[in-house]
Amino acid sequence: MYNTSKVVFSPRVRKSPFFLSTMKYGAKAFTVYNHMYLPISFEGTIPDYNNLLKGVQLWDVGVERQIQIKGPDAEALSQFLSPRNIKKCSIGQAMYAPLLDFKGGFLNDPVMLKLAEDCYWFSIADGDSLLWVQAIAAGYKFDVEVDEPDVSPLQVQGPNSAELMANVFGDWVHDLGFYRFKEFNHEGIPIVIARMGYSRELCYEIFLQDHSKGDELWECLWQAGQDLNISAGGPNIILRLEGGILSYLSDLDRTNNPYEVGLDWMIDLDQEDDFIGKEALREINIKGPLKKLMGAEIEADPIYESNEDHLPVLIDGKVVGSMNAMVYSPRLDKNLSYVFLDIEHARVGQEIIISSPDKDLKAKLVDLPWLDRAKK
Repeated sequence: MYNTSKVVFSPRVRKSPFFLSTMKYGAKAFTVYNHMYLPISFEGTIPDYNNLLKGVQLWDVGVERQIQIKGPDAEALSQFLSPRNIKKCSIGQAMYAPLLDFKGGFLNDPVMLKLAEDCYWFSIADGDSLLWVQAIAAGYKFDVEVDEPDVSPLQVQGPNSAELMANVFGDWVHDLGFYRFKEFNHEGIPIVIARMGYSRELCYEIFLQDHSKGDELWECLWQAGQDLNISAGGPNIILRLEGGILSYLSDLDRTNNPYEVGLDWMIDLDQEDDFIGKEALREINIKGPLKKLMGAEIEADPIYESNEDHLPVLIDGKVVGSMNAMVYSPRLDKNLSYVFLDIEHARVGQEIIISSPDKDLKAKLVDLPWLDRAKK
């Protein structure tokens, strides 16, 4: 693994509204995501993970930019963009709504929020999906405005997250259903509070709607969390793999389709409305996928450094897939990994070899996820 000693900040890469707060509270490593700085480590992968599990943690995920679709054809365009049945979504509800290309491949895997009958947000993963949506809207002549609003998410993660949220915003937070949200104004700070987040732990997402209020919102939560073991952190690979959560461009990309990654349950081929990739998905549904994403448990000493590249997966000396992510889970005491395999080899219990630069690693295939979603 390469060692870098310095991150150079510049105007070329944008900062989130919470950037100064993350620096104040010890951000030590960043990656670039959606042309922005994403803090990914404060004390280290495992210490950050442990801190979250024993308290509450703030994550600056302002890099999750929103694509706002507003206007008379907002629902129609949103439906055309995703294989989900968007018409089943009510105001105040969110749903996972992948964006696909015309071959059924993933262009992005956002969560969609329905704010009004004529207003939707797509909270996107890494990628220039705004340009795609604007092009589709213009090319197909949908009567909408598509832009990026002043909205920046902050996630509140961990077993004490509900208590912190209630202490700051009110007891109504306890009644907020999973993947439900409410618009709110807290002491002059306009926000949307959603019961969701990027882990299987108890979590919330706060969508700040005024860039200038970032540090004020962070400090409000930080001070209220002093008796709740509050810490700063960021999206954590251990939590991601334990929960079977996917990371676009790390675990899947445009060469993959929903059938390959276990997301076929969200495809509605029977709906009357057309959507991008519908015919391609219909064909895949009939013929079956060629690959499948599975979990694999690696038989080795704890693996503390995640992989920089996808690694070949072999059976009987033949390459049959790739290993996309791996990490050691302290609470499971296992090395976890995601592997993509040719469909004929994708069965629980199958033994594989992962060819790493240092040595071959023995592993065995398992179903995903390792952990279910935490309950209130």
